[in-house]
Amino acid sequence: MKLKPRQHTIDSLFAFLLLLIFSLFTLLLTGMGSAIYRSGVAHLDENYTSRTAIAYLSEKVRQHDRAGEISHTEVEGIPAIRFHDTVEGDSFFTYVYFYDGALRELFIREDAEPLAASGSAIVSLAGFAFDTDTESPGGEPLLSATATSEEGNELSVLIHLTAGNVG
Repeated sequence: MKLKPRQHTIDSLFAFLLLLIFSLFTLLLTGMGSAIYRSGVAHLDENYTSRTAIAYLSEKVRQHDRAGEISHTEVEGIPAIRFHDTVEGDSFFTYVYFYDGALRELFIREDAEPLAASGSAIVSLAGFAFDTDTESPGGEPLLSATATSEEGNELSVLIHLTAGNVG
């Protein structure tokens, strides 16, 4: 006659408790991981807008850093930076300015009147300011710009102008 091994209630209860503890730790770890991920994504989003605006302006200045191609002007009373372009013999201006919560770009013929609302939004911002009268300690001309994201983060840049001051 074979004896059946006795199963104790405590053995089953121990296995069940071990599974329950493992499940709770797994849920806790998953929750913490998703919170860390959300925090990281939010931080990247905060910096994306201001970095995009600064990178865009820096690239525009580098493309046009020749004598007489960059000037400080206004579009309907709004401070703007104007870049001169020649396309197939015709003259055009690109205006970069902050209007209606966005950094905007307006590309028009030289003889056309710029309208602030006509510009294409590059990136949404809480604020954007620039100064064309900045000089480095060595006396070289600089363009300073500060972009403020909608979350309130500010990012500033100083761009060296090799062709001289902005007109």
